[in-house]
Parts: sequence; C-alpha cells; structure tokens
Amino acid sequence: DRRSPRSKTVVDLHGPSGYGQIDWQVLPPKVQEEWQAFLQAQLPKIQEGYRIRQQAERELMGLKRSEFMQKHLGEVFPGLIIGVQNYGFFVQVDPILAEGLVRVSTLKNDWYEYRSRQQALVGRKSRRQFRLGDRVEVQIKNVDYYRQQIDLAVIGEGRPYEEEE
Repeated sequence: DRRSPRSKTVVDLHGPSGYGQIDWQVLPPKVQEEWQAFLQAQLPKIQEGYRIRQQAERELMGLKRSEFMQKHLGEVFPGLIIGVQNYGFFVQVDPILAEGLVRVSTLKNDWYEYRSRQQALVGRKSRRQFRLGDRVEVQIKNVDYYRQQIDLAVIGEGRPYEEEE
C-alpha cells in the first residue's frame, strides 16, 4: 500500500488535465523555440476561425428554427415567458426552444403597462398580467426567415394580478 520509489506518475494524454504536465525535451532547444514561436503566431488565426465557426453554427441553428416555424404558421404551441419589455414579451416555444415576440399591440383585450420591478405587463382594466416565468399558449403569426424573427400571439389570457406586499 506504500508508494514505491519506482512508481511513475500517470498523465492522461487524451484529456485536458495532461496539459502542462509533460516537459519532455524531444526536440533540440533551438528547434523547440522555433516551433513555440510558430505555434504562438498561429494561435490568433485558429481562435478567429473557431469564433467564425461558432457564429456560423448559431446562425444556421437560427435559420433552421425559422424554417421549422414557417412550416407551422397558425399553429398553437406552449411556451415560457423569458423576457418582458415595455413593447412586449419574449416567449420560448417549447418543442424546439425557438424564441418569439408577443407585441403589446397584439394584446387587444386591454391596455397593458410595463412594470419593470415585477418584470410584468399588467392590464389596466382587466388587471391580467404576463410575468417572467409564466407559461402561455402562443400562436405563430409571422416568421421573417432571414432576420430570424418570429411574431407570436397569445391564446387565452394571463393570470390575475396580485399586489405585492
């Protein structure tokens, strides 16, 4: 159960934990320095390529979501309110996690005012509210494929307003 002086330390060559643990001098010092300088010069190009690939992947995912939603215009989906602003609220549609906007102008049954502290839109007459984290049913009204914008309309009403104490 004691470590022997002949025991070797194990380094995982395939995992990220092995980085910096190996200091074998395989190349002559001059060649090693040249390679280090070359690799350091290449690093910004590699990082830029990685950033561009990530951005392209996000763009493609957005286009695919828009394409999916275009095929389902007029259909009703459950969603979750993930953001509230004075001009409307953002809903994350459940099946594919696409985000869309429900504009205040589409809420025809009342005049809604924005309450920033409560992250809610509250109706003046009906006292109905749409708050961050509420579940709503939304209908897909319009999809702009190239801008990746999805316009939604609420089906039903929000929940009754409760005054905070």
